[in-house]
Amino acid sequence: MSNWFMRTKQWIGTTLQLPEDLLFDLPRMTWIGSFLLHIENHKGLIRVEKGCIWIKVFEGHIEVNGKALQIQSMVADEMVIQGEIDQVEYKRQQGGEKA
Repeated sequence: MSNWFMRTKQWIGTTLQLPEDLLFDLPRMTWIGSFLLHIENHKGLIRVEKGCIWIKVFEGHIEVNGKALQIQSMVADEMVIQGEIDQVEYKRQQGGEKA
C-alpha cells in the first residue's frame, strides 16, 4: 500500500476510534489455555497436516502446531482450532515470497 493510503487510513481510524486490526485487515488471535485458538481476519487455509495447520492472513501466514488439532468451525473470516496447541507462529511475507 502506498504511504499516502496508509496515512489516510490511520487518520480515519484515529478520528473514528476504529481498532487497527479492523482498519488494516490484520489477524486477531485469542488463545485460550492450550486447547483452543480463535482466529479472525484470516484469508483461508494453506495446508492441514497431522500436527500442523497453516492459515493465510494479510501479508503472511500463521502456523499452528500441536497434537490432535481439529478445525472446530470456519466461516467467512473466522476460524476456531482445538486440540493440544503447542505453538502459534505468525510469519510475515518477505518481499516476493508466497505463503
